Amino acid sequence: MNKYIPYLLFLCICTGLTAQTSKIDSLEQVLVSAKLNNLEKADLLITISREYRWLDDTASCRKYAMEALMLAQKNGLKTMEGAAYVTLGTHYLLIGQYYPAHFNYKKAEKLFLVMNDKEWLYKVYHNLMLLFGMINDNVNELYYAGKVLEIAADRGNRTDEILVAQITIGTTRFNDDEKEEALAYWLEMYHTYIPQNTNYNHIIELNCGNIYLQMNRPREALPYLHRFRESYESGKLGVVISEAYIYLAEAYAMLHRVDSAEYYLKKAQESPLADDETKRNLYRNRSAVEAIKGNYQTAFENYMKYHYMSDSITKEGTADISLLSNWFELEQKNAINQILQHEKHKQHCMIMILTGSLVMIFILLALSVFFYRITTGKNRELKQLHTVKDKLFSVVAHDLRNPMGALTSILKLANNGMIDAETQARLLNEISTRVEDTYGLLDNLLHWSKSQMQGMVPSSAYFNVQEESRSVTDSLQNMAKSKMITLNNSIQNHQAYADRDMFAVVVRNLTTNALKYTSSGGEVTLASELSDGMLIISVKDSGTGMTQKVQNKLFQLPDTKSQRGTNNESGTGLGLVLCADFVKINGGSIWFNSEIGKGSTFYFSIPVKRVERK
Repeated sequence: MNKYIPYLLFLCICTGLTAQTSKIDSLEQVLVSAKLNNLEKADLLITISREYRWLDDTASCRKYAMEALMLAQKNGLKTMEGAAYVTLGTHYLLIGQYYPAHFNYKKAEKLFLVMNDKEWLYKVYHNLMLLFGMINDNVNELYYAGKVLEIAADRGNRTDEILVAQITIGTTRFNDDEKEEALAYWLEMYHTYIPQNTNYNHIIELNCGNIYLQMNRPREALPYLHRFRESYESGKLGVVISEAYIYLAEAYAMLHRVDSAEYYLKKAQESPLADDETKRNLYRNRSAVEAIKGNYQTAFENYMKYHYMSDSITKEGTADISLLSNWFELEQKNAINQILQHEKHKQHCMIMILTGSLVMIFILLALSVFFYRITTGKNRELKQLHTVKDKLFSVVAHDLRNPMGALTSILKLANNGMIDAETQARLLNEISTRVEDTYGLLDNLLHWSKSQMQGMVPSSAYFNVQEESRSVTDSLQNMAKSKMITLNNSIQNHQAYADRDMFAVVVRNLTTNALKYTSSGGEVTLASELSDGMLIISVKDSGTGMTQKVQNKLFQLPDTKSQRGTNNESGTGLGLVLCADFVKINGGSIWFNSEIGKGSTFYFSIPVKRVERK
């Protein structure tokens, strides 16, 4: 519900402000024909800009506001300059360009703070409050709501202005564990303002109903939700929030009134604002209704759709929130770019003066090439780092979260008694393999992250490779049996000098990969041999093998794209990168040979005795 509040407030405030074309024509005629001083002309330009704003003529709106701004700056009209910035900010806010909106509002704030103009400061803070609400930045939204309340209180009894700020505070202030406090806040708002028949009664009603639902008190929620619905269906509201229908469906589902719940789910789906958030909640409530009806499979399917859609919405929301965190950085970059442009202009002048000197030209050319190469190299490194970062974020967001999300969903349904024992066993069996893969992936990710952030140093010591490798292969026998694969460990009784834990990680990853890409009835064999003071371990499988294209990109995290296993097992390629790193820092090397349809053999070497390093 909170994400709709800024839009509701903005639409309520804008109701009735749509201008007629004839009015704009009259104003433009005055601008052309009347003898106006600079102050009057700037004020008229701002008025025309606002009129075009409500006609959705963005080009004309921006044009007249910019003319007013330049006129005000040229003639030292500080109030008009600030008003032009506010007009431009509101123009950008309405078309969803939040960065330029914020930039113009902050310009206006600086001017009005110097002039101590509370009337205009109220408008600036009010619009900044709405802006941060639209991008879900609760901290700044609350800050400017407090500013609005502070100024509104100083300006006397202005109910609507105070109410807007109080609504904003109510929708952002309380945490999930403060439902009693939130309910008391909204009920006080309800008893205070509903009798006054304000323009915002429907927002208060909807919040009261929503909080009662969160507290599992559906009967008490229904009267408030129906009042909101009646206001909309009677035509009193100029906007519909489809979440109201979702809340009604949820309340009736909690009361096990399936027919009513399904009726309002259908109404929500048909409403004009049935966006992704609404569709996500539709799946959640549809899951609850189907569970009540005993359709557990359908309930589970809808719940999984809700879960996966939540991931998508979170990513989209992150884009808006991250925009704010970059604003000040962007402003700094703009300032730096201006300085760089100025410096570039000066350098150009110097080059023109020194064109007669051949020596200086060669020096400048040499310097240009030198710095270009440095810049190109650093850009390449930065691009690679960003690619690695994106790869790891993808691992965390999908390969780790999705299996855990599926398991969580099943456990929630089972805990609430929504699925029977047979269905529960079948569903758990379906995701067991994914959870096992996830455990291996998490282990690799932790090892790799530690090596990147802390710079891992091997704790080398002598150990028996046969014993250490058997402890690994014994733990993987269940995985092999589940795919009916024969797993043989023929590693001999050798002593090696390396980090025991890193050795185990390498053996586990190579063996797991071999099992993943080997079909039922196949075979995986581990063996060892001594060669030139090094112990060579081999992991051979009878699996699918690799194409030359795949082979060329192994052991490189930005380029590695793991293929699906023979049972559709997932992967990221991180394991092989980790193996290569661990073998290298222990003084060994890793290589392989592979042929499509005939399987692959991976080899790695480690020292058999300690070598003193200089």
